[in-house]
Amino acid sequence: MTEQRAMELITAAFAKLKNNGMLARDAAISAGSILLGVGSPLDSIGFVVFVTDLEERISNEAKKDLYLVLNEINEFNINQPHLSVAALAKYIVKLSEGK
Repeated sequence: MTEQRAMELITAAFAKLKNNGMLARDAAISAGSILLGVGSPLDSIGFVVFVTDLEERISNEAKKDLYLVLNEINEFNINQPHLSVAALAKYIVKLSEGK
């Protein structure tokens, strides 16, 4: 899977949240968008729903079960939670490649 395809899957999962009214404010998504931490448009429930939907999308794409584990993402620091779309996309590529 490419980073571009991972971005498309992230964008689709984010759009589903918008369509279901789970976002408190209208938010655009880009590589620099924050998904977790200060500046994220997602509350805790929204983040969980987003991750669940995204896991399903990447598993369907890869034709195998794949799960997102935050502490496996190089750019994620559990002591200062901050997760960008770009960092998540890079992680999804590695995950899909089995690395």
